[in-house]
Amino acid sequence: MSRTDTHTTPSRDRETTFKAFRQSLVVRIAFLLSLALLPIGLVAMGQSWRALHITNENLEASIHARTSSLVTPERRALDSQMGVANALADTIGVLDLSTDQCTEVMQRVLETNPRLTFAGLVEEGSVSQCNNIGQVLEFEPDPRVDALFVDPQPYITFRERGSTSQEPVILVAYPSFAEEGGLKGYVTISLSAEPLLQSDTTDAQNTDVALVTFNKFGDILSSHTPEGPITDYLPAGLALQGFVNQRDSFFTALTVSGDTRLISVVPILPGEVYALGSWGRAALQRPTAPWFVVSTLLFPFLMWLVGIIVAVTSLNRLVLRHVRDLGRRMRGFATQRSVETSENIEDAPSEIQTINGTFEAMADQLLRDEADLENAVFEREVLLKEVHHRVKNNLQLISSIINMQVRQVGSPEAVAALRKFQDRVTSLASVHRALYQEPSLTHIRFDVLLNDLVAQSNAAGTPDHTPVQIDLDLDQVTLLPDQTGPLAMVATEALSNAFKYGGPGSDGLFHLEVKLKKLTENDATRVRLSVENSIDATLERSLGTGLGKRLIVAFASQLDGQLDEIDEVDRHGFILTFDYQPFTPD
Repeated sequence: MSRTDTHTTPSRDRETTFKAFRQSLVVRIAFLLSLALLPIGLVAMGQSWRALHITNENLEASIHARTSSLVTPERRALDSQMGVANALADTIGVLDLSTDQCTEVMQRVLETNPRLTFAGLVEEGSVSQCNNIGQVLEFEPDPRVDALFVDPQPYITFRERGSTSQEPVILVAYPSFAEEGGLKGYVTISLSAEPLLQSDTTDAQNTDVALVTFNKFGDILSSHTPEGPITDYLPAGLALQGFVNQRDSFFTALTVSGDTRLISVVPILPGEVYALGSWGRAALQRPTAPWFVVSTLLFPFLMWLVGIIVAVTSLNRLVLRHVRDLGRRMRGFATQRSVETSENIEDAPSEIQTINGTFEAMADQLLRDEADLENAVFEREVLLKEVHHRVKNNLQLISSIINMQVRQVGSPEAVAALRKFQDRVTSLASVHRALYQEPSLTHIRFDVLLNDLVAQSNAAGTPDHTPVQIDLDLDQVTLLPDQTGPLAMVATEALSNAFKYGGPGSDGLFHLEVKLKKLTENDATRVRLSVENSIDATLERSLGTGLGKRLIVAFASQLDGQLDEIDEVDRHGFILTFDYQPFTPD
């Protein structure tokens, strides 16, 4: 085997195996069922995705509502103090109050608002002459406050230490304008920064939430955490001022400490103060958790896979195993002519039981027909062999009669003619003997028959009883009876001529060479028979009657063969080449 064959054979085997797998019924059913379930799977995935989206929206709204609910006290306090600051700013702007009158108003405001620690009018330069303390106060310069005098607007901020209360406070400032439109200053009130989550708002659902409120500048006003600083619950590098003037924000983020938390941002006072809630693991146990999303979207695939498994299993149990069993029994019948009874056929569907019954009935009928045919063929062969045997006996009887006639004839010419005729009859008898001795009457091993003809001619001997050195080169050639008869007659006549007219060659020996070859030329098979003998070049050749040569030509024409004669000084012979007709049983 060549190297190419070595490498290509496994490749062909893989291609054949893949083709058989691709064309199997299970694969085709699975493919078609997949196509049938694909729209349902897509619809299911779409519905699942929509349900997840709706669930996520509901979760977002729920988290926003919970965050907003937790900062409700802060919202109420800031909203109330903004109203107080706004009212004071309008009052001071409209009325032309003296410093004492303004101080009295501020003191009255603190009396009515216990949570306030300071109320006053801060003028440009961070100076307050009108305040509840009744003293001129100078605050530390603040660039942001100075900028607000250029662009007046309300603001809220946080101080870790108030200038008057020395406690953490939230400052609420509102610009106060005179009737002429000039800015008098900022009415500023400060309220103590109480814990963001009161005891009545903390429950089991809010134990893992961190809250922070911040103003429009991103400054943190207040915060609450389960433990540790607020920065541990916020994403790294989070810019709080980025949420100003936006609607509710909701996202999942990784904090500095490496925890995954839900971030909810809701406005307390839109444009001024916002609240951010950082929700932990309790809120993460939700339908939008990654495992739940994956399992929900995976459900249509699992449904498709279960459908395929159920369909293939059902197909295998109801159909394929019975079809495989039926195919195995068919192969057994085709190769061994054995009809087995299936043990599981009673579990098969009625259609397969019908096919099985049809197969068993067909197999029984074929066995009966083959038995009848074998009997008929056997009887035919017996009759044909008997015919060939009788023909052979009759030809041998004729040969015996000729032999008796030879004994009564005195003329040498008549004896030679009768012997020649006897040889031809004997050759025909040999053909019929070979026919009835062969196991098959449709073809004959001609190499065996030719060997018998050579032995028969050698037994008759040459006219002068010269010993003959015979060289045989015979291929195994099987011929039909239509070719065997003419070829046997050609061989008989050629051998008869060789023994009759041959003689010692230059080496003093009588050589006879007989060859039977099976040749392949241009995709065609041909048979070549050659009979060559040596001749005595010193003797004058006898022409004879020429009947043998005419018979050789006549029988060669029956084979549609090419006949070539060898006629040289020291040898003579015939070469016959004809097309081989192979035996092809119908």
